[in-house]
Amino acid sequence: MGISILIVDDDRYLVEKLEETVQWEKTGISMVFTAYNIRQAQKLITEFPIQLLLCDIDMPQGSGLELLEWVRSQKLELECIFLSSYANFAYAQKALSLSTREYLLKPISSQELEAAITKVVNEYLRKDACIAAEAEEGDGFWAEFFETVTGHRELLKRAIAEGRYRRDDELYLEMIRVYLNPRETEYRKKLSLLDHRIRGLAHEFSETEGLETEEIVRVRESGWMLVVKKTEKTGDFCEMSVRWKHFLTSAIGQRVCVYIGQPRPVLETERSWEALEELEKHYLPGEDDILAECGPDDASGEAAQYEPLPWEIWQKSTDLAEELSSICESICGRLRQMYDARLLTYERLEWFLKEQEHFLYGYLEKKQLQFSELFDSGEYIQKEKEAHISLGGTLEFVCWLYDRLQGNSLNATKQRDVVGQVKDYIERNLGNELSRSRIAKEVWLSEDYVSKLFKSTTGMSLPTYIAARRMERAKEYLVHSGLPVSRIAMEVGYGNFSYFSKTFRDATGMTPNEYRSQWENNKKTNT
Repeated sequence: MGISILIVDDDRYLVEKLEETVQWEKTGISMVFTAYNIRQAQKLITEFPIQLLLCDIDMPQGSGLELLEWVRSQKLELECIFLSSYANFAYAQKALSLSTREYLLKPISSQELEAAITKVVNEYLRKDACIAAEAEEGDGFWAEFFETVTGHRELLKRAIAEGRYRRDDELYLEMIRVYLNPRETEYRKKLSLLDHRIRGLAHEFSETEGLETEEIVRVRESGWMLVVKKTEKTGDFCEMSVRWKHFLTSAIGQRVCVYIGQPRPVLETERSWEALEELEKHYLPGEDDILAECGPDDASGEAAQYEPLPWEIWQKSTDLAEELSSICESICGRLRQMYDARLLTYERLEWFLKEQEHFLYGYLEKKQLQFSELFDSGEYIQKEKEAHISLGGTLEFVCWLYDRLQGNSLNATKQRDVVGQVKDYIERNLGNELSRSRIAKEVWLSEDYVSKLFKSTTGMSLPTYIAARRMERAKEYLVHSGLPVSRIAMEVGYGNFSYFSKTFRDATGMTPNEYRSQWENNKKTNT
């Protein structure tokens, strides 16, 4: 499992420079997040698993010290490195009281920063490994159980004979699947680190919940089995599993599916294992990425009748955007019904996705649209892949797909003037973020299609056009308003004054103040 870092600094130019020049993989960092004020930083910290903070102290909308105080108040396990332009003793003293790892002075070379980050990352990993080692301290009985091909009952009898368990003791098994991309850089290394991380987290969570966790064993490349002894403190195991799943997902930052078994006597543990294997093999987890084993009185999928979806009828009623919304609701409702009746097997899901793809291409043909106009292939493939993981992933894929089709249908004028709409949107939002994805969503088309169409029509790429329009708008403000340059920078989408000044000078050959002065002098001369 790699480490994520969040860079927080109001100097946008410095942040971008750090992103580009620091050799992050060399330091052990796998993902870099950026924020330009503490409000943005707090939002990212609450939404993503971030282990390391690289933060400026002096910022106009709240200091780095305030951010770290907030982190500590939330009891978040983040390591922190402060960057500061001032060798201020009071700052350093406060930073130390908040358990910061490093206090570095600007300017700092990439090599010095890499060395400091590597040191902190290694300390973090050592601490994590220690927690995981504590979790692995058992004698390995359950590792032997899950690795053994035959003789499971004999092992369990031996455990009872040795006094490890009584015959009437009951155990829960819970299977945990983590979804990593095998093609990802350093996949094997991340998998190894993830194994230690999950063991440590299971140990930490068990202590918090008062669970008697016997062991957590890796039973396949990205799958683990949690063995928990049923006691009075166990309570509702399903409710506890929901909390555990959210805790684990938040901590490791990967999609996790959990399969929950019923409590059974120790000697029936092999049966519990087989039941979970069958559950995982045939049925999708629910919208929360969780699936519990059916009880003896639960509804059976064999008893319920599967009814095909009315694709042909829907295909004839797609002229109105409102119908697409209705179709989406019907599909999601039917999928939920199938899940509740234990009809949503992987086999039926595969068939549904093929039917859905056939319906999509029929719709595109009817509307005389190309797939590449509406969808970026990489995004489509990824979302369809996630649809195979759980009911939640399937519903997300369906809603995303029909939202895109409906938006495109409502945006009737896009056929006539995509470039005009893009230009209008840019003009209205020069002071906001103007990423390629946001612009594409505005016209309900794919990013690649919009970019290529804009370039072929105007002769300019989107970033070049946006930069030019921002400079032109800045000139208008400088000439026709009395706004300070720092405010003008924000009005045209630059959160950092120094970066705006540099960009303006590169574009015009003079600073914003020089440009304003020259125009005022020319005006006086002409009058």
